[in-house]
Amino acid sequence: MAQDELRKKIVEFFATYQYSNLITIDENGIPKGRMMENITLKEDLVFWFATGVQSNKVKEIKKNPNASVFVYRPTDHSSINALGKAEIVTDDAIRKQYWKEKWSAFWKTGPTDPAYVLIKVVPKKVILLDFPTHKQEVVE
Repeated sequence: MAQDELRKKIVEFFATYQYSNLITIDENGIPKGRMMENITLKEDLVFWFATGVQSNKVKEIKKNPNASVFVYRPTDHSSINALGKAEIVTDDAIRKQYWKEKWSAFWKTGPTDPAYVLIKVVPKKVILLDFPTHKQEVVE
């Protein structure tokens, strides 16, 4: 499959899910996953998540930026696995760009709340597993 077509397929797959599993590396070098609310994925395949600045995942990413994003479709066992580097984003313009009004319940002063940060995961590799066809496609 052509890379542009594969990117579109990954974006479409991801768009059907509200949550994905963000996996970081803890202080002992052990992978640690947690469910995160998805922010719209674009064809650049950069994954974005909102979190609190004091969260364990922020501390983990600062110590070790290696991360993975995993989305699983239980109806046919297909999945997306993105492997790359995570970074913490505090830039106000970017935080405003991805802000969801419902997050005001967590961050009272809105998208410039100092307790609100974004996690940006830039993948080196994204693997789309189409389990029914036993086909694996990779964007690198």
